[in-house]
Amino acid sequence: MKIGVITWWRNNYGSILQAYALQNVLNKMPDVECEIISQYDRNPATLKNFINKLRTRGIINTLKISFWKFSLPKMRERTSALLSFVNDNLRISDNNYTEDTIYKTNELYDVFICGSDQIWNPTLTRLDSIYWLTFVENNKSKIAYAPSVGVKTFTDKQKNIVRKNLSSFKAVSCRELSGTRLINATLYGNRCEKVVDPTLLVDKSVWDDISERKVSCEKYIFVYFLRCNKKHRKMVEEFATQKGLKVYSMPFLEPEFAEIYDFSFGNKKIWKASPADFISYIRNAEYVFTDSFHASVFSIIYHRNFFVFPKKGKAQMERLMSLFNESGVGNRIIDSTKRVDDISEINWENVDLLLNNSREDSYNYLKEAINKCRGV
Repeated sequence: MKIGVITWWRNNYGSILQAYALQNVLNKMPDVECEIISQYDRNPATLKNFINKLRTRGIINTLKISFWKFSLPKMRERTSALLSFVNDNLRISDNNYTEDTIYKTNELYDVFICGSDQIWNPTLTRLDSIYWLTFVENNKSKIAYAPSVGVKTFTDKQKNIVRKNLSSFKAVSCRELSGTRLINATLYGNRCEKVVDPTLLVDKSVWDDISERKVSCEKYIFVYFLRCNKKHRKMVEEFATQKGLKVYSMPFLEPEFAEIYDFSFGNKKIWKASPADFISYIRNAEYVFTDSFHASVFSIIYHRNFFVFPKKGKAQMERLMSLFNESGVGNRIIDSTKRVDDISEINWENVDLLLNNSREDSYNYLKEAINKCRGV
């Protein structure tokens, strides 16, 4: 059985690692051959990609992204490290497909899976986009594994489109509880199941194999901020001083939300880092401060004491709160009413028990979905 996966798999550490994890799980199943369908040019610095960014992000945000990604040599090194990991570790289709040509993949795959990340967020992708597998022919099977909706409600028009999109799926799932409830309310039933992100679906040994046991001789705090501001960075500096720890940071992760203070923030700036390096820095940190879903995931996997600053946008916090609840780590959010000292210690034994159960349930969902496609 040949499976084509459509998901996000480029330019973002979490996106790449979730794609890697789902591919890893699928390829270990009997008689399954999995390939990620490429909807991107391999080289991000192309005119085509620039035009696509203009259409989806607007002129101002596109210019911001282009400036921060390509004007600084160290940012180009980071992009190179990300692409090298993709080329070495992900099985990507030889052809790159557009919305107009992706229908040709029906000749290549028996089953299509739309994967994780916020591919179903209507503020980021259209409801008639390829991420809903709208191009798949009726004689092919469709599965959703852990896409994130990212919003709390659909309009009536959106509900009608979602119902139509999902009517022919063999199995439907979602990454967060709020999204699962929203889809089930839209479908008038319990067709959608809550499953874990692919990074939690694989065994921890998968991440052990690609990450380093030791990345520094000194103890440090790892900071991975996508959208946080100077105030948040100052709070981390104060905490580091209290604990007598160095600060390791990855600057300018989301160019649209670039914080100039990153030029002076931290004792070590991590520029050229692969997704495997990203895991390694979390794995070896004393503490992790972040506003990222996947940085939180790997902090949980490696039992790191981590704290989360609110990420701009209410919907952005839904998936984090769902992660905290399902893993049993408690509320890790630092805000105007809660400081680091107010956040309770984590019972890692309980966390592992909860996640093992969730991982098993999620794997069984995926296995049963594949079997439905086989007619078993």
